Amino acid sequence: MKKLLLSIGVVASSFAAMSQVDTLTSHFNGNPALYYAASTPDSGFVSGTNKFGDLAKMQLFDNAYGVTADGTINKVALAIRVKMGTGTFQVGIWGDNAGQPANLASPLGIVTINLTAVDTAAAAFNLVDGTRIYNHIATFASPVAIPANHKFWAGVILPMGAGNGIALFSNNIQTNPFAAATTHSGEIWGDGTFHFMNPAWGTSGNFSFAIYPIVNLTLGLNENAISASVYPNPANDQLNIQTTEEIASVVITTTDGKTVATGNTSIINVAELNAGMYIYQVTTVTGKIGTGNFVKN
Repeated sequence: MKKLLLSIGVVASSFAAMSQVDTLTSHFNGNPALYYAASTPDSGFVSGTNKFGDLAKMQLFDNAYGVTADGTINKVALAIRVKMGTGTFQVGIWGDNAGQPANLASPLGIVTINLTAVDTAAAAFNLVDGTRIYNHIATFASPVAIPANHKFWAGVILPMGAGNGIALFSNNIQTNPFAAATTHSGEIWGDGTFHFMNPAWGTSGNFSFAIYPIVNLTLGLNENAISASVYPNPANDQLNIQTTEEIASVVITTTDGKTVATGNTSIINVAELNAGMYIYQVTTVTGKIGTGNFVKN
Protein backbone atom coordinates (compact mmCIF):
# COMPACT_ATOMS: atom_id res chain seq x y z
CA MET A 1 0.00 0.00 0.00
CA LYS A 2 1.35 3.43 -0.91
CA LYS A 3 1.75 6.00 1.80
CA LEU A 4 0.76 9.65 1.37
CA LEU A 5 2.81 12.60 2.50
CA LEU A 6 0.46 15.27 3.76
CA SER A 7 2.46 17.83 5.70
CA ILE A 8 5.93 19.14 6.40
CA GLY A 9 7.53 19.59 9.78
CA VAL A 10 10.42 21.89 10.66
CA VAL A 11 13.61 22.80 8.81
CA ALA A 12 16.91 23.08 10.68
CA SER A 13 18.99 26.22 10.84
CA SER A 14 21.73 27.92 12.88
CA PHE A 15 23.86 24.90 13.80
CA ALA A 16 27.48 25.07 14.92
CA ALA A 17 30.40 24.23 12.61
CA MET A 18 33.37 21.91 12.94
CA SER A 19 36.20 20.66 10.77
CA GLN A 20 35.52 18.32 7.87
CA VAL A 21 35.73 14.55 8.29
CA ASP A 22 36.00 11.83 5.64
CA THR A 23 32.39 10.95 4.83
CA LEU A 24 30.04 10.00 1.99
CA THR A 25 27.55 12.86 1.78
CA SER A 26 26.81 13.56 -1.89
CA HIS A 27 23.34 11.97 -1.68
CA PHE A 28 22.16 14.79 0.60
CA ASN A 29 21.82 18.33 -0.78
CA GLY A 30 20.25 21.51 0.55
CA ASN A 31 18.86 22.39 3.95
CA PRO A 32 17.72 19.46 6.13
CA ALA A 33 14.01 19.04 6.78
CA LEU A 34 11.60 16.91 8.79
CA TYR A 35 8.30 15.62 7.39
CA TYR A 36 5.29 14.22 9.21
CA ALA A 37 4.01 10.86 8.02
CA ALA A 38 0.48 12.26 7.72
CA SER A 39 -1.43 15.41 8.61
CA THR A 40 -0.51 15.66 12.32
CA PRO A 41 2.69 15.34 14.39
CA ASP A 42 1.32 12.32 16.26
CA SER A 43 1.41 10.35 12.99
CA GLY A 44 5.18 10.14 13.30
CA PHE A 45 7.75 10.89 10.61
CA VAL A 46 8.63 9.88 7.06
CA SER A 47 12.30 9.56 8.07
CA GLY A 48 11.74 7.68 11.31
CA THR A 49 9.23 6.12 13.66
CA ASN A 50 5.65 6.50 12.39
CA LYS A 51 2.11 5.19 12.54
CA PHE A 52 2.80 2.81 9.63
CA GLY A 53 5.15 0.76 11.80
CA ASP A 54 8.26 1.20 9.65
CA LEU A 55 11.24 -0.74 10.99
CA ALA A 56 14.24 0.86 9.26
CA LYS A 57 15.45 3.64 6.94
CA MET A 58 18.34 2.94 4.56
CA GLN A 59 20.59 4.55 1.94
CA LEU A 60 22.53 2.85 -0.88
CA PHE A 61 26.12 3.92 -1.47
CA ASP A 62 27.89 2.96 -4.70
CA ASN A 63 30.10 4.46 -7.41
CA ALA A 64 27.57 7.25 -7.94
CA TYR A 65 27.83 8.24 -4.27
CA GLY A 66 31.52 8.01 -3.45
CA VAL A 67 32.33 4.28 -3.25
CA THR A 68 35.03 4.28 -5.90
CA ALA A 69 37.49 1.77 -4.43
CA ASP A 70 38.01 -0.98 -1.89
CA GLY A 71 38.26 -0.05 1.76
CA THR A 72 36.40 -0.13 5.04
CA ILE A 73 33.43 1.52 6.72
CA ASN A 74 34.48 2.57 10.20
CA LYS A 75 31.66 4.79 11.42
CA VAL A 76 28.33 6.30 10.38
CA ALA A 77 27.43 9.91 11.18
CA LEU A 78 23.74 10.70 11.66
CA ALA A 79 21.61 13.81 11.95
CA ILE A 80 18.81 12.83 14.35
CA ARG A 81 16.20 15.54 14.80
CA VAL A 82 13.77 13.75 17.16
CA LYS A 83 14.23 11.12 19.86
CA MET A 84 11.64 9.68 22.21
CA GLY A 85 11.98 7.29 25.14
CA THR A 86 14.97 5.59 26.72
CA GLY A 87 15.29 2.45 24.58
CA THR A 88 17.83 1.59 21.89
CA PHE A 89 18.18 1.71 18.13
CA GLN A 90 20.75 0.22 15.76
CA VAL A 91 22.92 1.39 12.89
CA GLY A 92 23.81 -1.23 10.31
CA ILE A 93 25.66 -1.94 7.06
CA TRP A 94 24.28 -4.37 4.49
CA GLY A 95 25.56 -5.64 1.17
CA ASP A 96 23.62 -5.11 -2.04
CA ASN A 97 21.75 -7.80 -3.94
CA ALA A 98 20.38 -6.69 -7.32
CA GLY A 99 19.72 -3.18 -6.09
CA GLN A 100 18.25 -4.06 -2.69
CA PRO A 101 19.82 -4.66 0.72
CA ALA A 102 21.06 -8.24 1.06
CA ASN A 103 20.37 -10.50 4.04
CA LEU A 104 18.40 -8.01 6.10
CA ALA A 105 18.59 -10.23 9.19
CA SER A 106 22.40 -10.53 8.93
CA PRO A 107 24.06 -7.13 8.45
CA LEU A 108 27.78 -6.90 7.69
CA GLY A 109 28.16 -4.70 10.76
CA ILE A 110 25.85 -3.33 13.43
CA VAL A 111 26.02 -0.96 16.40
CA THR A 112 23.43 -0.64 19.19
CA ILE A 113 22.93 2.90 20.54
CA ASN A 114 21.05 4.08 23.61
CA LEU A 115 18.57 6.85 22.93
CA THR A 116 19.86 8.60 26.03
CA ALA A 117 23.25 9.00 24.28
CA VAL A 118 21.74 11.16 21.52
CA ASP A 119 21.56 14.92 22.04
CA THR A 120 19.06 16.66 19.74
CA ALA A 121 19.64 20.18 21.06
CA ALA A 122 20.76 22.67 18.41
CA ALA A 123 24.13 23.10 20.10
CA ALA A 124 24.88 19.38 19.64
CA PHE A 125 24.92 19.62 15.83
CA ASN A 126 28.15 20.13 13.89
CA LEU A 127 29.10 20.11 10.21
CA VAL A 128 30.41 16.81 8.96
CA ASP A 129 31.87 18.11 5.67
CA GLY A 130 31.43 21.85 5.77
CA THR A 131 27.75 21.77 4.81
CA ARG A 132 25.90 18.71 6.16
CA ILE A 133 24.96 18.55 9.83
CA TYR A 134 25.22 15.61 12.23
CA ASN A 135 24.80 15.08 15.97
CA HIS A 136 25.77 11.45 16.55
CA ILE A 137 28.42 9.03 15.26
CA ALA A 138 28.01 5.25 15.44
CA THR A 139 31.36 3.42 15.60
CA PHE A 140 31.69 -0.23 14.58
CA ALA A 141 33.69 -2.47 16.91
CA SER A 142 35.61 -3.71 13.85
CA PRO A 143 35.79 -1.87 10.50
CA VAL A 144 33.36 -3.27 7.93
CA ALA A 145 34.94 -4.23 4.60
CA ILE A 146 33.36 -2.55 1.59
CA PRO A 147 31.92 -5.36 -0.58
CA ALA A 148 33.79 -6.29 -3.75
CA ASN A 149 31.08 -4.76 -5.96
CA HIS A 150 31.60 -1.40 -4.19
CA LYS A 151 27.96 -1.23 -3.14
CA PHE A 152 26.51 -1.19 0.37
CA TRP A 153 23.46 0.01 2.27
CA ALA A 154 23.80 2.04 5.47
CA GLY A 155 20.74 2.41 7.64
CA VAL A 156 19.04 2.87 10.98
CA ILE A 157 16.91 0.17 12.59
CA LEU A 158 14.29 2.17 14.47
CA PRO A 159 13.64 1.74 18.21
CA MET A 160 10.99 -0.72 19.28
CA GLY A 161 8.68 -0.55 22.28
CA ALA A 162 5.99 1.86 23.45
CA GLY A 163 7.18 5.43 23.78
CA ASN A 164 10.46 4.90 21.91
CA GLY A 165 11.24 6.51 18.57
CA ILE A 166 13.59 8.61 16.46
CA ALA A 167 13.45 10.68 13.29
CA LEU A 168 16.41 11.49 11.05
CA PHE A 169 16.64 14.66 9.07
CA SER A 170 15.82 14.21 5.39
CA ASN A 171 16.43 16.44 2.39
CA ASN A 172 13.88 19.11 1.55
CA ILE A 173 11.92 17.49 -1.28
CA GLN A 174 10.48 20.79 -2.45
CA THR A 175 13.82 22.53 -3.04
CA ASN A 176 16.25 19.59 -3.34
CA PRO A 177 14.41 16.41 -4.34
CA PHE A 178 16.56 13.28 -4.46
CA ALA A 179 16.04 11.93 -7.97
CA ALA A 180 17.57 8.56 -7.07
CA ALA A 181 14.95 7.82 -4.37
CA THR A 182 13.63 5.17 -6.76
CA THR A 183 16.91 3.25 -6.49
CA HIS A 184 19.02 4.53 -3.57
CA SER A 185 16.69 5.38 -0.63
CA GLY A 186 14.53 2.78 1.07
CA GLU A 187 12.76 1.56 4.16
CA ILE A 188 11.71 -1.69 5.82
CA TRP A 189 7.98 -1.90 6.48
CA GLY A 190 6.40 -3.54 9.51
CA ASP A 191 5.93 -6.78 7.58
CA GLY A 192 9.69 -7.02 6.99
CA THR A 193 9.60 -6.13 3.28
CA PHE A 194 11.88 -3.59 1.63
CA HIS A 195 10.51 -0.64 -0.37
CA PHE A 196 12.09 2.34 -2.15
CA MET A 197 11.03 5.75 -0.85
CA ASN A 198 9.60 6.58 -4.23
CA PRO A 199 7.02 5.07 -4.83
CA ALA A 200 6.46 4.05 -1.17
CA TRP A 201 5.50 7.64 -0.32
CA GLY A 202 3.97 8.38 -3.71
CA THR A 203 5.49 10.37 -6.53
CA SER A 204 6.55 13.09 -4.07
CA GLY A 205 8.71 10.63 -2.13
CA ASN A 206 12.12 11.77 -3.42
CA PHE A 207 13.77 11.49 -0.02
CA SER A 208 17.35 10.96 1.07
CA PHE A 209 18.41 10.51 4.68
CA ALA A 210 21.05 12.20 6.84
CA ILE A 211 23.08 8.97 7.01
CA TYR A 212 26.78 9.54 6.30
CA PRO A 213 29.20 6.58 6.28
CA ILE A 214 32.77 7.40 7.29
CA VAL A 215 35.05 5.32 5.10
CA ASN A 216 38.70 4.64 4.41
CA LEU A 217 39.13 4.08 0.68
CA THR A 218 42.33 2.54 -0.66
CA LEU A 219 42.67 5.18 -3.37
CA GLY A 220 46.42 5.38 -2.86
CA LEU A 221 46.83 1.95 -4.44
CA ASN A 222 45.59 3.29 -7.79
CA GLU A 223 48.43 5.28 -9.35
CA ASN A 224 46.15 6.37 -12.20
CA ALA A 225 43.65 8.14 -9.91
CA ILE A 226 43.43 11.93 -9.95
CA SER A 227 41.24 14.38 -8.09
CA ALA A 228 38.46 15.99 -10.13
CA SER A 229 35.51 18.20 -9.20
CA VAL A 230 32.63 19.91 -10.99
CA TYR A 231 30.55 23.04 -10.64
CA PRO A 232 27.81 24.14 -10.47
CA ASN A 233 26.28 21.13 -8.78
CA PRO A 234 23.35 20.86 -9.38
CA ALA A 235 23.92 21.98 -13.00
CA ASN A 236 21.47 23.46 -15.49
CA ASP A 237 23.09 24.15 -18.89
CA GLN A 238 26.81 23.50 -18.59
CA LEU A 239 29.11 21.53 -16.31
CA ASN A 240 32.57 22.90 -15.52
CA ILE A 241 35.24 20.36 -14.66
CA GLN A 242 38.30 21.10 -12.55
CA THR A 243 41.37 18.88 -12.32
CA THR A 244 45.11 19.38 -11.93
CA GLU A 245 46.07 18.10 -15.40
CA GLU A 246 45.00 18.84 -18.96
CA ILE A 247 41.82 17.01 -19.89
CA ALA A 248 41.90 14.49 -22.77
CA SER A 249 38.30 13.25 -22.54
CA VAL A 250 35.16 13.42 -20.44
CA VAL A 251 32.37 10.83 -20.38
CA ILE A 252 29.00 11.42 -18.70
CA THR A 253 26.91 8.34 -17.87
CA THR A 254 23.67 7.55 -16.11
CA THR A 255 23.85 5.65 -12.82
CA ASP A 256 23.13 2.43 -14.74
CA GLY A 257 26.09 2.96 -17.09
CA LYS A 258 24.52 4.49 -20.22
CA THR A 259 26.70 7.14 -21.90
CA VAL A 260 24.74 10.36 -22.44
CA ALA A 261 27.42 12.97 -23.17
CA THR A 262 31.12 13.20 -24.06
CA GLY A 263 33.70 15.91 -24.58
CA ASN A 264 37.38 16.78 -24.48
CA THR A 265 37.38 20.12 -22.67
CA SER A 266 36.64 21.37 -19.16
CA ILE A 267 33.14 22.55 -20.17
CA ILE A 268 30.44 20.02 -21.02
CA ASN A 269 26.97 20.93 -22.33
CA VAL A 270 24.36 19.16 -20.19
CA ALA A 271 21.32 21.26 -21.14
CA GLU A 272 19.64 18.38 -22.98
CA LEU A 273 20.02 15.85 -20.18
CA ASN A 274 17.00 14.80 -18.15
CA ALA A 275 16.87 15.84 -14.51
CA GLY A 276 18.61 13.38 -12.20
CA MET A 277 21.96 12.02 -11.00
CA TYR A 278 24.86 11.40 -13.41
CA ILE A 279 28.44 10.10 -13.15
CA TYR A 280 31.38 11.83 -14.83
CA GLN A 281 34.74 10.26 -15.70
CA VAL A 282 37.66 12.50 -16.64
CA THR A 283 40.76 11.14 -18.38
CA THR A 284 43.81 13.43 -18.51
CA VAL A 285 46.49 13.59 -21.17
CA THR A 286 48.77 11.48 -18.95
CA GLY A 287 46.14 8.75 -18.65
CA LYS A 288 44.99 9.51 -15.11
CA ILE A 289 41.30 9.12 -14.27
CA GLY A 290 39.02 11.08 -11.97
CA THR A 291 35.38 10.26 -11.28
CA GLY A 292 32.47 11.74 -9.39
CA ASN A 293 28.80 12.58 -9.68
CA PHE A 294 26.56 15.56 -10.19
CA VAL A 295 22.87 16.40 -10.32
CA LYS A 296 21.17 17.87 -13.40
CA ASN A 297 18.26 20.17 -12.55
